[in-house]
Amino acid sequence: MKLDKFKIRELMAKKQIESQSELAKMLGISKNQLSNLLSDKFEPIKSNVVELANFFGISPLDIIKDDNEEKKDGND
Repeated sequence: MKLDKFKIRELMAKKQIESQSELAKMLGISKNQLSNLLSDKFEPIKSNVVELANFFGISPLDIIKDDNEEKKDGND
C-alpha cells in the first residue's frame, strides 16, 4: 500500500497548508515521520493512513494508490 502524494498535495492546497513541515506540525508528528509516510519506499501502517485521512475529512481509500490497477494494465 502506498499513499497518493499528488492527492495529498491537492488536499493540502485546499486547506492552505503550504508545506510538509506545516502538515506534520498539524498532525503532531515530525517532518521526518511525514516524509517517511509519503515515501514510495515506506509501507505506511493502517493507523497512520486513517489518521491522515481523518485529518482531511476523507476516506483512507481516497489517498491510497491502487497499485493493483497499474499492474493489471501492464500485464494485459
